[in-house]
Amino acid sequence: MNTLKLFCDSFNNWTTVDDLVEKMKHVGAHDCNVLFIHTDIMFGRINPELSRTQYLEAIYQALLSLNVDTIVMPSFTFSFCNHEIYDVNKSKTHMGVLNESIRKQPNVERSTDPILSMIATGKDMSILRNLGCHSLGKDSAYDKLHHTPDVKFLFLGAEISECFTYIHYMEKILGVPYRFDMPFIGTIVDAAGNSYEDTFYLYAGCKGVKPACSYYFRDYLIEKGYLSVSCLGDKPLTCISEIDAYREIKNKLEADVCYFLEQPFTEADLEHVYTKGLNGRRITSC
Repeated sequence: MNTLKLFCDSFNNWTTVDDLVEKMKHVGAHDCNVLFIHTDIMFGRINPELSRTQYLEAIYQALLSLNVDTIVMPSFTFSFCNHEIYDVNKSKTHMGVLNESIRKQPNVERSTDPILSMIATGKDMSILRNLGCHSLGKDSAYDKLHHTPDVKFLFLGAEISECFTYIHYMEKILGVPYRFDMPFIGTIVDAAGNSYEDTFYLYAGCKGVKPACSYYFRDYLIEKGYLSVSCLGDKPLTCISEIDAYREIKNKLEADVCYFLEQPFTEADLEHVYTKGLNGRRITSC
């Protein structure tokens, strides 16, 4: 039994490590071979007796106790987009303190994608290796996830309607007209310390197009029983299989290409705006 108190919600209810593990199992996070995790870990008031390091380590150990074969998490840096060198070992992730903490743990591997890197620990590191140059396309880590059996997505305090990057992978696979391949050139330093120049592509949105915060899609997934839901302190806890996510995103986009947009696009919205040079100079092409 691990009754260590982690945080207290707005109703003064405490969540322990055991509670956290049971909640994750309740949504089925343990029942898969590969678990991809999006996080937002401010579930409530953190136990003041815990240091930040202790708090993060307790959550990480709870994740490991699910005993899935492989855990994968985003460690995006957007390094090339920010005109920075991407160093596999040193570049900090912009995906939150838990992801950054886990990135530094032993037996955690990171991909060389300089835009949408990922970290993983466990049995199957092939998801991170031999990647193509399109961060959201064929041979990307997301593409490898799709071709890996028994994958689930866990949203640990994060909202599926706000941070499900997998949707953009599906947009790339289906070739939606409101996104385009934006190239970025820069320097990568791999895990062994080797430095080289490379070009990677991000499937970026056209100038006049705004993605929606798709709460309606979350509600649809819940209604159909594809998204398992619970709560963790003051935050949601949800889980969905990759098979269900792929099928439902594909169905929605094929029925309505504007489904994940704030409003339908016009021809004038489809400008391709590129970023080039250290000064961030922008170049527009239709």
